[in-house]
Amino acid sequence: MNKAKGLFATTLLLLTASAGLYLSGFLLLWLFGLRHVPLAWDTYWSYVKVMAMPDYAPYAGKIKLAGYVGFGLPWVGYFAVLYALFKPRQRSLHGNARFATRADLVKAGLLRKTPESVIIGKFGREYIYLNGLQHTIVTAPTRSGKTSSIAMPVSLTYQHSMVVMDMKGELYQAASSQRAEQGQATYKFAPYAEDGCTHRFNPLLCVSRDPRVRIGEIQTIGAILYPDDPNKDPFWIAQSRTAFLGFASLMYEHWDNLLHLDASSAGPDGASTAYPSRNPNIDPSFPSFERIYRLSCGDGQGGDLKEQIKQWLRDASFLSEQTRTPLSSLVGLAGETFSSVIATMQEPLQQFISPILAAATNASDFDVATLRRRPTTIFVVIPPAKLGESSKLLNIFFSTVVGQNLTVTPQEDKSIQHQLLLVLDEFTAMGAVRALSERISIIAGYWIRILTIIQSNSQLRSTYGPDAAQTYTTNHAASIVFTPREQQDAEDYSRAMGDTTVRRRNRSTGQGGTSYSYTEERRALMLPQELKELPNDDQIIFYEGCPPIRSKKNWHFKSPYFKKRIRPPVEVKPLALQVKKADVMKEDAVRAKDEEMLALLKGRHAT
Repeated sequence: MNKAKGLFATTLLLLTASAGLYLSGFLLLWLFGLRHVPLAWDTYWSYVKVMAMPDYAPYAGKIKLAGYVGFGLPWVGYFAVLYALFKPRQRSLHGNARFATRADLVKAGLLRKTPESVIIGKFGREYIYLNGLQHTIVTAPTRSGKTSSIAMPVSLTYQHSMVVMDMKGELYQAASSQRAEQGQATYKFAPYAEDGCTHRFNPLLCVSRDPRVRIGEIQTIGAILYPDDPNKDPFWIAQSRTAFLGFASLMYEHWDNLLHLDASSAGPDGASTAYPSRNPNIDPSFPSFERIYRLSCGDGQGGDLKEQIKQWLRDASFLSEQTRTPLSSLVGLAGETFSSVIATMQEPLQQFISPILAAATNASDFDVATLRRRPTTIFVVIPPAKLGESSKLLNIFFSTVVGQNLTVTPQEDKSIQHQLLLVLDEFTAMGAVRALSERISIIAGYWIRILTIIQSNSQLRSTYGPDAAQTYTTNHAASIVFTPREQQDAEDYSRAMGDTTVRRRNRSTGQGGTSYSYTEERRALMLPQELKELPNDDQIIFYEGCPPIRSKKNWHFKSPYFKKRIRPPVEVKPLALQVKKADVMKEDAVRAKDEEMLALLKGRHAT
C-alpha cells in the first residue's frame, strides 16, 4: 500500500508542476491581453527569463502575480491531496471489520495458480488457491459437502504427491484415473475391503533394521496400539506395551538370524543354498501384526506360552538384551496376571486374523519413504462401519507416512522434488495422531502439507485436549468454515471475524424543538445466528494477513472444469488369500537348518 501511495504522489507531483506551468502562462497572457498568442508549456518560463531586462521591468509585477497564482493553486491542491492520502485514519471506536475484496485476494496471492496450488474455494468466477507450503483446516458438519467441494476438487487438481483419507471410496472412484494420467503411481489401500481389492502395506517393514533404533520405533507403535487411558489401570497398558515389544523384537531378531544363517550357508558363487531370495514381502518369517498375534498365541498345540517364552530365553542364543528384558518381565508375572496381560496385548491385534486384513498388512506394494521423490497418490479407503476398529491401524499408517518423510529435508537431499499433501478427512476418527500434532510446526520444512477436515472444533478438542487442539489449529494458515451447527462454533467464528462500527442518528423532541445526536455502536461483522443461516453454497475462509473471505464452495458436480477430469477408476485386482493353519514360527522351523533354532521353534530342547 505504501509503494502504491508513493507512486501516486510522484505522478501527481509531475502533473502539478505541468499544471502550474500552463496555468501561469495562461494567466500571464490574459493579464497582458495577448489572448491571440498560442499557449505553450514554456510560455511563462520565457517571460521569466527576460523579466530583469529594462524593457520588461514595468511588467515584472504582473509576471510574478501570474506565477504566484498559476503555481499556487495547483500546489495547494497537491498538498491537500497528500494530506488526505497520508493522514492517519481515525480509528473507529469499535473496529472496521469487513469482508475481503478481490484486491485483498490478489494481494494475498490467493488467485494465483501454481503447481503447488491447493484449490480451496471460488470468488466470483475465479478459483481460490493456497500456494507454498501452507496447511489448511476445514470445519464442516456432516452432510455439508466437505468431500464434494473440498476433497474431490483437490484430488482432481493437485499436482504433487498425495495420501488421501477416503472414507467411502468416492475419491478413489472419481480421481484415481486422473492422477494416474498425471504420471502418478496410484494405489488403493483398502485393508477392510470385502472383495479383497486392495494394495498391501505392512507398517513393520518401515521399522529400522538397525537394532539400536528399532526398539524405539517398536515402542512408538506399541504406544499407538495401547494408548494411555485415564479410565484404565496404567499397569495393564504398560505391560501390554512390554509384551508387544518383546514379541515384535523376537520376530525381528529371528529374521536377522535367518539372514545370518543364509549368509553363512552361501555357496561358492555367493548365493545362499538355503533360501536364495528371502523376501520380507513373501517370507512368513518377517514380522507383521497378524504374525505377532499368532506368535503370542503359543505353538497352537495347547502348550503353555509362558514355558515356551522361557525356552526361547534359554535356547535362543541370538536374542539381545533388549529383547530378553521385556520377555523376562513377562515370565516373571504370576500365572493369572500373565494371562491377563497377554489377553490385553492381543486385543487390538485380534482383527488381523481376518484373511483379508492379514493379507493386506503382511506385505507392502508401495514405499511411503519415496513419496517426495516419486509422484505418488495413495487412497486409504475405509468403510464407515469399520471406523472404530480401524482407528489404530490408520493412526499407525499416517504416523509411519509422516515419520518416514521427516528423515531428511529437500535441501539435504536433491532427489526430493515433490511436495506431499495429506488429505485427512474425518481426522479425529483415527484418534490422536501425535506424529502430526506434535510436529505440525516443522513438517512444512520437509515439504509435507496437511489438509485437515473435521466436523467441529469440539471434536478436535475432545481428541487432543484443548491446548494441543489449539496449537494444531493455529499452525494452519487457512481455515475454511462451513455453516456451523454448534452454537459455540458460531460464536467463535463471529468473534474471529471481528466487529464493525455502526453510526446511528437519534432524534429527540422537547420544548426547544427537535434535536439530533449520533452514537457509535458495536456490531459483529456476522452475528452467530447469521453464520448459522449461511447458505449451503457459501463458506468463510480465514487466511492470515487477509480479511475474512466470503466465498463459494467448489461443487465438483456443478463445474465442467472438474467433471471432465472424472473417469472410471484404476483397476485393483483382488488379493490371493491364504488361511494359515500353522504357527508362523513353526513354518519357519520346518525350513531352518540350524539345529538349535529347529529345536527352539518346535518347542523342544536341542539335543
